[in-house]
Amino acid sequence: MEPPAPPTDLVRFRLTALGVLSASLAVLVAYAVLHGPAALSELAVAAAAVFLSKLAIFGGNLSQTRFDPWELGLIAWTIDVWVSCALLAGIASFERLPLAGRALAEAHGRAGATMREYPGLRRLAFWGIAVLVFLPIPGSGAVTGTLVGRLVGLSRLGTLASVAAGAGAAVACYAAVAVFLGSQWEALASNPLLWVVSLLVLIGLSWCFWHRVRSELLKQT
Repeated sequence: MEPPAPPTDLVRFRLTALGVLSASLAVLVAYAVLHGPAALSELAVAAAAVFLSKLAIFGGNLSQTRFDPWELGLIAWTIDVWVSCALLAGIASFERLPLAGRALAEAHGRAGATMREYPGLRRLAFWGIAVLVFLPIPGSGAVTGTLVGRLVGLSRLGTLASVAAGAGAAVACYAAVAVFLGSQWEALASNPLLWVVSLLVLIGLSWCFWHRVRSELLKQT
């Protein structure tokens, strides 16, 4: 008896992840050829910095840094896409665990059924995850966005696209602000007003998102 064919979403995700990996390796090889293998160590340091905090993108304004803010933003976005791909590839194995995996699979199944019953929620979920990844607050980011995307019923490819969109918008904003502020970025980044504004934006967006979700549910009743 032949094994069942993998779901279409899984096949598309695997092809997309393979494309991301192939393109990334091609860029790494080209970078090593142009700048020498020793330059890969500087790239690794920059990647670790932006992975720990996207505020490191502002470090592109420092004269001793090889990468400018836009290049650091691209590195940060690529890492977020890698992280999301890795999590999405590993979730299938996690779902095979006896207890936690079964709970995750059941939660995803219920969310998927809700998405099919209320099609408008799928579009809202996509942009909700993108906003979650975009906002510069603790607990957000590619990891949280990927896990929440799967829990609310988005497909693997939809979750990856949502995380990529949110992360892309975030790093573009960081890089643009870094270029605009120049050397004054450090003082502004430590300003608590920035974090207060971020929290207020999160509250406002959460209220708007809940209002849209409630409207979609009421349309179906």
